[in-house]
Amino acid sequence: MVKRLQSEGFWVRGVDIKAHEHEASRADEFVLGNLTDQSLARSVFDQSFDEVYQFAADMGGAGYIFTGNHDAEIMHNSALVNLNVAKEAQRSGAKAVLYSSSACIYPQENQQEPDNPNCEESSAYPANPDSEYGWEKLFSERLYLNFKRQYGLNASVVRYHNIFGPLGT
Repeated sequence: MVKRLQSEGFWVRGVDIKAHEHEASRADEFVLGNLTDQSLARSVFDQSFDEVYQFAADMGGAGYIFTGNHDAEIMHNSALVNLNVAKEAQRSGAKAVLYSSSACIYPQENQQEPDNPNCEESSAYPANPDSEYGWEKLFSERLYLNFKRQYGLNASVVRYHNIFGPLGT
């Protein structure tokens, strides 16, 4: 995303909890830090950004999120990131926020047919996500949409099923 935005002429600040594994970040400014920390979140929103892309989550792959052994950490850490980012984006006057949710919000019974998963918007409710990770994503979707309704934060939600690309793990 950084490369794409820079190719379009944007100045980019990246924030991540760890340094990139395969190459250094190409962001104009890269902040190594944890967005669960409210003071860090406030410091990186020291200006109004045209666009904020919120991709951060406590996500260590299926072996991490579907065992049940990390549910409290996943929900706590990811919710804190989103609470901080939504509030600081609103406070600083961000013009648009894109929140990266997950297809994990869809009911688990919809995802048991691998050749025909039901990911229609109408199937999202009544909610029955396939994991606690999915419940946190659903909570955060509602958080951003309520910041939009109540505070006018121009927030959008996208639900990815999987992420794959060069320089990924």
